[in-house]
Amino acid sequence: MTRTTHHTSNDEYEHEHDSDPMHTALVEHALGIHRNIAACHAHIARGDGAHALTAALMLPCYRAEFRKLVQSLSFAQESELRTALEALHEPA
Repeated sequence: MTRTTHHTSNDEYEHEHDSDPMHTALVEHALGIHRNIAACHAHIARGDGAHALTAALMLPCYRAEFRKLVQSLSFAQESELRTALEALHEPA
């Protein structure tokens, strides 16, 4: 996947890409990776044997994948991801 680095103040450009299915798929994928990272932390915190060991081994992989994916997001996608992550961490 190639990242285009067209950052513009033109709202029409940003809205044009908001409806792109790939736009939403990348954000959803990033959220899925974030959930995996959270699950790893939970398993490690519980110290539940083999699950904790597996989580400890997988955590760096998930973090690297998340970092790489975030770097490939457009400004609009990054903003959408940030909003979704903030909503996940807000108290109910």
